[in-house]
Amino acid sequence: MLLIPRLMAPIALAVAVAAPAAGAGQAAARADATAVEFFEKKVRPLLAGYCYNCHSANNNSQGGLRVDDRNGLLQGGNGGPAVVPGHPEKSLLIRSVRSTDENLKMPPKVRLSPEQVADLTKWIKDGAAWPEVRVPQGFGKYSAKYDKLRKEHWAWQPLREGKVPPVRDASWPRTSIDRFILAGLEREGLRPVSDADRTTLIRRVTFDLTGLPPTPAEIDAFLDERSTDAYPKLVERLLASPAFGERWGRHWLDVARYGESTGSARNVPYPQSWRYRDCVINALNSDKPYDRFLIEQIAGDLLPAETPRQRDEQRVATGFLALGVKDVNQRFKVRFVMDNIDEQIDTVTRSVLALTASCARCHNHKFDPIPQQDYYALAGIFHSTDLCAGVRNKMGGSGLDYYDNTMLLQVGDAPSRPNPEATEKIARAKKAFEAAKAEFEAIRGKPEGRALAANGQPKQQIARQKMVRLQTELAALTDQAASGRSALGVRDARTIGDTALRIRGEAEKLGPIVPRGFLSVLSVADVPKINPHQSGRLELARWLTSTQNPLTPRVMVNRVWHHLFGAGLVRSVDNFGVTGEVPSHPNLLDHLARQFVRDGWSVKKLVRAVVLSRAYQLGSDVPEANTKRDPANRLVWRHSPRRLSAEEIRDAALAAAGTLDRTRPVGSPVKDLRVMELADNGPQAKKLAEQARASRHRSVYLPLLRGLVPTSLEVFDAVEQGMATGNRDATTVAPQALYLLNDPFVWQQSLALAERLFKRKDLDDTGRIEAAYCLTLGRSATPKEVERVKAYLAEYELAARAEADLKTTPWASFCQALLGCAEFRYLK
Repeated sequence: MLLIPRLMAPIALAVAVAAPAAGAGQAAARADATAVEFFEKKVRPLLAGYCYNCHSANNNSQGGLRVDDRNGLLQGGNGGPAVVPGHPEKSLLIRSVRSTDENLKMPPKVRLSPEQVADLTKWIKDGAAWPEVRVPQGFGKYSAKYDKLRKEHWAWQPLREGKVPPVRDASWPRTSIDRFILAGLEREGLRPVSDADRTTLIRRVTFDLTGLPPTPAEIDAFLDERSTDAYPKLVERLLASPAFGERWGRHWLDVARYGESTGSARNVPYPQSWRYRDCVINALNSDKPYDRFLIEQIAGDLLPAETPRQRDEQRVATGFLALGVKDVNQRFKVRFVMDNIDEQIDTVTRSVLALTASCARCHNHKFDPIPQQDYYALAGIFHSTDLCAGVRNKMGGSGLDYYDNTMLLQVGDAPSRPNPEATEKIARAKKAFEAAKAEFEAIRGKPEGRALAANGQPKQQIARQKMVRLQTELAALTDQAASGRSALGVRDARTIGDTALRIRGEAEKLGPIVPRGFLSVLSVADVPKINPHQSGRLELARWLTSTQNPLTPRVMVNRVWHHLFGAGLVRSVDNFGVTGEVPSHPNLLDHLARQFVRDGWSVKKLVRAVVLSRAYQLGSDVPEANTKRDPANRLVWRHSPRRLSAEEIRDAALAAAGTLDRTRPVGSPVKDLRVMELADNGPQAKKLAEQARASRHRSVYLPLLRGLVPTSLEVFDAVEQGMATGNRDATTVAPQALYLLNDPFVWQQSLALAERLFKRKDLDDTGRIEAAYCLTLGRSATPKEVERVKAYLAEYELAARAEADLKTTPWASFCQALLGCAEFRYLK
């Protein structure tokens, strides 16, 4: 084992073990052996015998204080630092052991002897010595294979020119993309299948670009127009549709692990999450350049703004860093902070770079060349950033204990004049709350507090309930979030600086200071220098979007390809590291990445280029010879069918029934919730489920609290909201069939579709059957299908003569069969 002072030479870092940023340094911790011996003989036994039971990592954390760790004592709990080295008179620990106040004295039931108090006082006065943290042998070094991987692994190399290859059949390609695809097929002796028919094509491209089915009128117009530019015109119309941003915004929300609550042990709502959702949708619809989009996601608050509206949009965009999972029930603030930083690092590196940098929190990355120092270089950036999610940690909290309205961003303009009536109301509420709090504190833990009231409850419990109720009422009057002028996001912290490496990733075990910086896995020539007066997020964003950074455009191009073909050119869309897959068409990937950057990072131009390729427009036939040679269709000899996403299935059902409300709702049902724990089976959860069932808006606007996902989405593999997810599961399981058979939502849409058909007085039964097929499956019914449906309807009517509405019910059953069939759920 090595001591930290002997670590300086091997790791070539700007180490400052004694700096205050490392927890008032470890200058005092480097005291001579005599001081440490005094601590071990006189002080540690006192702390272990009298304090650990309530203030240690393995037992409890009352007041948020740890005394089994030096940094825990220095940082303190809710009351501030417990120990100020060299100053016992300023140390809360000494005040507590000397106090005679029943509510302040520690330990609560035992009084330390004068000798014991003197030992604690001497220990603090002499610098609060503590044994040095020991680190493993070889700490700070990394494997020689790191340099080799940096030079050889495909993902970390500069973008190649990706020259368009020659092909033997020059008549087949329509675009440069097709030449890359055909060249790969010709090398393997394969031929692409024939083109998709126009009915299949309009359904495919409409779902892929908007997440909605084409209307019968749109299908007819496309089929009737035989001009060569009919398909390009269709693509332009879809790209210009507001539905494009809703569909492709949802793709980014998957990557951004969007959710409207904290999840984890105590599920607390984020009433402001919807602002971020709308911000993303607007950005995709306006085709905001992807590099600018990323800069705003990470450092929008640090960018200049020409108008208040632009300022607010940029602040809201930083919600990307704020809306992840949080364990608000965490005992210790330092762990809460470092866990949230880890979540931010994981989200940024996985979503933008397809790297798993968070694996280097505790040790050097086992596979990719990401040393632990790189992780803490990024951690320093986020440690210098306030995470404004409106929540804080408190173990065993209740009521509004988890709510921190100082950790929210303000958007919009504050009222110019205070309302006298409101001011008076706030003053009364504040006075009532303070009186209730004083009443509770006066009896808490005392015999009179434990005495039972007339209703059988302890009096202190009744007093606490009253205090919490009045606190909630005061918060409703004073909370800026209640006025709708707040948002989730981040801002630079008051204290800016580098942070210490954590030994084995443990938040309290501080190693050497690591300068803020970026991942060394990439060689970026124009690395920006971090502004010492800012967090470094702006420089990080510019490093990520540098034209010298090959990963960012590669990853985004691959995500777009994945959504349009069902699989990426790199199938492990969230992992471009050593354990990920290699690209099937590396030259095509780099060609598209270079073109993406040249086109101003335009997502719409990229999508347009891909869907106009002949490769995208292929049919889905399965020739036996091709299947034998390339069963996974890695070479793209056909267009692979895919199951619709959960949102598409629900939205398509609403669209077919004619009940879809395509307007954007104002906010979210979650915006009206208090920031208090949500029980999975409580009244609020039940109300949210009812609101989701009743909603006729697009699925992207449904309330999406973690652990409380609407049934219509959950059953069809809604995205996992805990981490960046670029590739959803697509399962086929029994609960899906049961949902389609039994869920009230499906039956309601079936009835609505039947009623829609009967409103068409110009149609006979054959025409209604044709219309039903077109509305649900996007095609005409075959003569055989028409006959089968007529026979089914007749048989149903005979069996259900007791029904009040003999006409609608059989048709609703037929419509439900269409909504439940595989063809409705799958896209060819």
